[in-house]
Amino acid sequence: MPRERHEPDLFVHTTGWPLPSDTYGGGFVYHLEDNLVAIGYVGLNYTNPHLSPFEEFQRYKTHSEIHKNLEGGKRLSYGARSIAAGRLQSQPKLVFPGGALIGDDAGFLNAARIKGSHAAIKSGALAVEAAFEAVTAERSRDELAALLEAFRARWLFDELHQTRNYKPYMKEGLWMGSLPFGIDQQVFRGEAPWTLHNSSDHDSSNRRPSARRSTN
Repeated sequence: MPRERHEPDLFVHTTGWPLPSDTYGGGFVYHLEDNLVAIGYVGLNYTNPHLSPFEEFQRYKTHSEIHKNLEGGKRLSYGARSIAAGRLQSQPKLVFPGGALIGDDAGFLNAARIKGSHAAIKSGALAVEAAFEAVTAERSRDELAALLEAFRARWLFDELHQTRNYKPYMKEGLWMGSLPFGIDQQVFRGEAPWTLHNSSDHDSSNRRPSARRSTN
């Protein structure tokens, strides 16, 4: 982007528009070094099977506050990916003989804060420590049980536990999800005496939507 509009270290998170209120999603804008900008759209817990994430992202970029980050710039790369955001309720088995799952593959993303790099680094460090312990104890062929013990004893588990209900709440939409999650975080400080379960995305899809979402 033009240098005069670049703000080093600026980061912006948005919620809602252009999605309807019954669909939760949001975007991000990160100003990187060398006049680079990263823009994306995440979430999209939609029930309408005709909704197109690509088209919603295209609409998102037409907003005046987003478009100004693109005008006069040049696209260097473009991509899409699925994010494992189920966290503790959907966490797979972390260890197996000779290896372990870490980072987003293991569900360590804190989706409520769109943060995952710190969790990936920490889970990698815990895996290295567990592997070192196994090798020095001549248990290199055993599962890295120490990884599970270390994970539950560190701040990473506490952080994920405090926001564990985020995704189940937000499947109800922007407003119906934000209100109970706000109570969960502000009143109970993430220590509510209940844990909501995740459901598969295809089970949440309305197979007969009343109308196809227009992108015009």
